[in-house]
Amino acid sequence: MKSGAVRVGVGTRFFYDVEIVEITEIHPSAAGIEAVLKSTRTQHVLRMSVRELLAGDRARVLPDDAGPSANDPFDTPGVVLANLSESERGAVLERAAHLREVLTGYRSGHAETAIVGEPREQYDPQTALMRRYEAKAEELGIGLRTLRRWVGGIRTFGVTDGPSR
Repeated sequence: MKSGAVRVGVGTRFFYDVEIVEITEIHPSAAGIEAVLKSTRTQHVLRMSVRELLAGDRARVLPDDAGPSANDPFDTPGVVLANLSESERGAVLERAAHLREVLTGYRSGHAETAIVGEPREQYDPQTALMRRYEAKAEELGIGLRTLRRWVGGIRTFGVTDGPSR
């Protein structure tokens, strides 16, 4: 590592307890910033505060040169979200929930954190992805091309927050 600082975000890996985990999502919450971690070995999903992750003695950052950098031609999603008004942030979070639902069947993005009634029939993970795209485009009143562009953004830059429960 070339410096004493490591940028933490989606894709950052940690040695946590006895396994390697990776941040798959970052969620601002009333209690602070939370991260969704996924084990690279077992695929187990864990949600914890970034403060606990960084300050606790159970995790150690596994730095690499990949991931967000100060030289990136775009701001990280966390920076963008932090500069939005409450109503703008709400709109972004709602869109993210729609996109997670079309991709996974769940507005939270995970079966483990599903709300009652999920997955809805048209977004069941067993339903063909194209049919889920068509259902979501119709539900939102947008074109398939627009939906694909939004999903492309999520796949490129990740999802930074989930709906409040």
